[in-house]
Amino acid sequence: MRYPLWIPLLALTATVMLSGCRNDQQAARDTGNGAATSSVTVPAGTSLDVTLSTGLSSENASVGDAWTGSTRNGLDGIPAGSQVSGTVSAVRGAQKGDRAMLDLKLTSITIGGRRYPMHGGTEAIVAGSPRARNLGAIGAATAAGAVVGHAIGGSDKGTLIGAIVGGGAATGVVSQTKGWQVVLKSGTPLTFTTSQAVAVRL
Repeated sequence: MRYPLWIPLLALTATVMLSGCRNDQQAARDTGNGAATSSVTVPAGTSLDVTLSTGLSSENASVGDAWTGSTRNGLDGIPAGSQVSGTVSAVRGAQKGDRAMLDLKLTSITIGGRRYPMHGGTEAIVAGSPRARNLGAIGAATAAGAVVGHAIGGSDKGTLIGAIVGGGAATGVVSQTKGWQVVLKSGTPLTFTTSQAVAVRL
């Protein structure tokens, strides 16, 4: 049986048109997905400079207490000023014969309105250590509940923890307390190191 010549030509034309439609639809999907899934990976081991927005003290903090802050340094995929949050991972109040300690961990970061899990930690802050002094993170509670502190020139703004008391007076007060507490005021700068990679959407 012989078919008219126009029948195969019509079938070929229809095939080409359908193929073109599928390609256009796939291109549209690819373009849409590219806009939605384009991302930058923040690798594990990234240093994230954070300014605390929450004040914390080893005297009354508990494991699991929440804290917030914002990033100071801009990184690929993480603009400066991005909001971060975390919790107290370990704490020890000042006791005779045992120095106070406060340790924090990073749990999330918010970028462009999206919140991403972000895990990281920082070196524990121990009362009396050079790091605690540089951060201005030392204070001792008196019997009246006041806080005695020092101006620390190594901090960003010469942080003052509580009332400034002269060396002789401070020695007298501290001798009547359990010892120095770790006090992190709002505005304290800390650096966290991420422990897991995070893909951030652009």
